[in-house]
Amino acid sequence: MKRIRQRLRPFLAAALATVVGVAFAAALPAAPAVASYGSTVTVTVDEMHTTECLDRVWLVICDPPELFGVAVITQDNGQQQRCEMALPATSGTDIVTPSTVCAGRSVTGDFRVTFELWEDDSTEGGSREQADLNPGAAKDWATTSLLGGRSGTSRWSTSGGPSRAIFTVTVAPRPTTIGITSPPPTGTPREFDPRLGERLTISGSLSVPSALRFTVTAQATGASFTLYEAPFYGGAFNVDWDGRWSDGSYAAVGGYDITVVDPIDAGSAKRTQARVIQRVALAFTDMSSQPATNWQYRSGPIVVSAVVPTAGTFRMRVLRGGVEVFRSPDVRRAAGPLSFSWTGRHADGSWATPGSYVFTLEGAADDGRTFPAASRTVPVSDPPPGLEVYALAEPGVPAVNPQSVPGTSIRARVVATDHTARPAARITVEMSPAGWIGRPVALAPRVVRTCEQVSECQAVIPADILAGAAVAYRVTASEADGVPEARTAVADWRITDLNPPEPSQTPEVTLVPLWRASVPAVVDAGGRVNTRPLNQTIDVAYAPGTGYDTSTLTGARQFGNAVDDNAWQLLGIRSRVFPSSIGTHWSQVGIWVQNVPVEVTVSPDGDALCRRGGFSPVSFAETNGVLHTVNCRDNASGNSFSADSPIVGWHELHHSAYHEGDEYCCDGGYWYGEGKNTYHSLRDCQRGGSDPSTCNEITDGVSPTGWWRSDGPMADVMINNSVERADDIRAAEATFARCGSGQC
Repeated sequence: MKRIRQRLRPFLAAALATVVGVAFAAALPAAPAVASYGSTVTVTVDEMHTTECLDRVWLVICDPPELFGVAVITQDNGQQQRCEMALPATSGTDIVTPSTVCAGRSVTGDFRVTFELWEDDSTEGGSREQADLNPGAAKDWATTSLLGGRSGTSRWSTSGGPSRAIFTVTVAPRPTTIGITSPPPTGTPREFDPRLGERLTISGSLSVPSALRFTVTAQATGASFTLYEAPFYGGAFNVDWDGRWSDGSYAAVGGYDITVVDPIDAGSAKRTQARVIQRVALAFTDMSSQPATNWQYRSGPIVVSAVVPTAGTFRMRVLRGGVEVFRSPDVRRAAGPLSFSWTGRHADGSWATPGSYVFTLEGAADDGRTFPAASRTVPVSDPPPGLEVYALAEPGVPAVNPQSVPGTSIRARVVATDHTARPAARITVEMSPAGWIGRPVALAPRVVRTCEQVSECQAVIPADILAGAAVAYRVTASEADGVPEARTAVADWRITDLNPPEPSQTPEVTLVPLWRASVPAVVDAGGRVNTRPLNQTIDVAYAPGTGYDTSTLTGARQFGNAVDDNAWQLLGIRSRVFPSSIGTHWSQVGIWVQNVPVEVTVSPDGDALCRRGGFSPVSFAETNGVLHTVNCRDNASGNSFSADSPIVGWHELHHSAYHEGDEYCCDGGYWYGEGKNTYHSLRDCQRGGSDPSTCNEITDGVSPTGWWRSDGPMADVMINNSVERADDIRAAEATFARCGSGQC
């Protein structure tokens, strides 16, 4: 078997996409009409043909069918509209008279149309039968994504099924009408002083969703800049201007025009005006701190900020229990934002202790006037013990999508030893291009993003790496420089596949579509990065079960998110937070995806067990998980399991990867973990359990099972999907020890 695995490793992927034929009579124009997002959509069926027996009489006679069309319009935000042809339908197997299916439906954003062909026998006492338009398992047929707000007509012809249809999609744009309510377009312009932290709110309404561009123009000079531009899907907009110019400087005192317009419909523009002024009052305004509360000095300095209306000399004093423990040097600042930072070190060299600290700002204007002191109280706490960092790609399996999309990123999370979130002073995310399986490439690391004083850091994968086969990434979390016994945590290099390879990329792409969701990487003596040898890692392979249709973009993303959620839960960093054996040995754990759909059904035997259809587990994986949404009882057998949620997957993994048995009553199967976490007698438990003093029989208080467990508390991964106890950790450590010696 090991020799077979070694031969298979270079061949662990195949092309994902299946091309379905489509004929275009007229494509929607690329040039926009007069609206950004709103459309009125009409769907007309031009022809309907079938060779299927859809209206069977006495099992042998096929009556002429009454064909009618159904169209489902799916917006890019997932909302759907379903419409049918008016009935009764005309009888016949070849209908060439055009009929309206959807008339003037309001659609927001880009969309696609899924067409269905049906036979209506309801007037004859029968039932509706759906005709097959598709060569695959599905009977419906879908267009590609259509651009919303673009005027045009496209004609589509289904292909591949025993039945076929020709239908037309007509799109008419719905221009928006903009109404500005604040600041009022008429009357005295609204005044505000940005130097005092005042802001101007620009708000109003839209008749239909649209993209909007907000432009600020100085009335005195005609100079302008774009304040904000984005799509607005609701019926209202609300945008703030802080009174600064595009280069960050304050806008000069004077009048300003604000224009709100659909970027591709100049006729939609509406204007209002405001006036920038400068008040003359001495006060610290908008005083704040970062972080606002629960500051932990190990995560970096606290920054206290305010806004001053005029230039002057300023300082910050820090008090603990009414006693000054720190005073900053005096600094001169111009009017505008003002900030001070403190590392947490007292003037006597000691460090901040848990409790409340008062931060006080003092100052004097250049003209000699004194600022009234302003204070802010911030609770200070010690971080929980330990510093660990983990990272995964988002979405969880980029390669399952037709292609990785802009925004695909690496998310790093920092936790303490108990896996509760804790901020780090810095989180650094490095990335490098990586090759396809079996094709190592030179490691070319670069820092993509550094985040400060946060517990999470999301770094978008650069476009040049995103266009390649895979990404290698490493994350580092560190405490602040100079703090006592500063800690640094480094997560080893890992690889995630980004794009399915082209079918021509032989010989690797010859088997099932198998992608690396997140696997440990190694850098060889030549500086090339590649997947860590499979006999040194525990490999978890997930497959999409019923409820996750990865042939669609939406389904692929949903499955990617499910894999992501399951991986975070294996690390003990999700809905249930706890230390995890997977987290402890993360450098020895590979997360894979076998993109082959698996049917999950409810067993007809009355036990409501999840039954997995034809399923070939990944040969080298220690455990194979089928993720699904079916309402049934998940279970494990051999090295495979089913799971409808991440916490169930956490439990079932302990069956299939660590070979543990259940510890709750009274399903049986306790023999599966015999000698690991279940024991056939009290004596066996006391001799083989991690703690002989806590041995207890597995029972519901009424029904004895004759089996015993050593782990005392009832909160246990093998009972209620929670924490790992001594026997569970022992079983995990034994498994990882085998991997450490290359026996996985």
